[in-house]
Amino acid sequence: MEVDTIQKPALAVDPPDENFDPDLIPETGEQYLQKVMYERGKCPVVVVAAKPHNRHNPQKVLTGLGALPTDDVKNVAPQALMPTKEWESMQNQKFAELRDIITSYRGSAQYSENLQRTHVFLNFDDRKQLHEYCANNLPYVRILLSIPQRNLEMLLEYLHEWLQDTEPTSGQSSQDEPSDPELCDATSTMTPTGSKEPLRTGCRKDWITQWIYAILACLILPLEPYIHSVLRDIAKSCITLRNELKQEDEAKVLPLNLLISIISKNFKQADLADNVP
Repeated sequence: MEVDTIQKPALAVDPPDENFDPDLIPETGEQYLQKVMYERGKCPVVVVAAKPHNRHNPQKVLTGLGALPTDDVKNVAPQALMPTKEWESMQNQKFAELRDIITSYRGSAQYSENLQRTHVFLNFDDRKQLHEYCANNLPYVRILLSIPQRNLEMLLEYLHEWLQDTEPTSGQSSQDEPSDPELCDATSTMTPTGSKEPLRTGCRKDWITQWIYAILACLILPLEPYIHSVLRDIAKSCITLRNELKQEDEAKVLPLNLLISIISKNFKQADLADNVP
């Protein structure tokens, strides 16, 4: 019988040999441990639960806050709203360059100095406060880098929930916060012109997509598996929202196409990509 020798044994107990009878009741501590070792060897390394199926009540995959049907999202958007390979390549190159800038910035002395000067107090257990803050402020990189990764991941889940919300929002992006001349602002890449003004395309969810994009640029890799699930559901929600647009809504579709492209290409969700290489 093969014995795991990577872990150092706490007790010196000989493994069960070919004469070991698992049906006998252990009478000593050594026999009990041998039976435990025998049963452990019978356990599979990986156990997969059977997927429940009920055609009358489709199962849902939860990311903690949002839920989407397990069936793949079907893309039925007009062809005029679909991104070209050239556009996707350009946007992914910009995103990669932005992540490189942020990574270099994290390793600089200026990063620590800016952390001491950045004071934003957010209660991540208060979704109402977070919603109000995000709806009325741009996602400056220096603000996001002052937030622990776990809280950024939590905010991603909240943003996914708000992205699916059908209720109109009253928040208008504020320009009270000064610009950050010391570091590129992630939201500037969300606009076709490259300006730091928030998108004004008539889509009430633009501030949500800006925050998602900025957080994606600041995430430290590798990610926990459940965060990949959250990102998949964000991309699926973007596809669903795009399906609801009309052919003339080319301006509204830009942030949705951007998130789909970034998530599918940079976070290993290629099956959701619009243009498969």
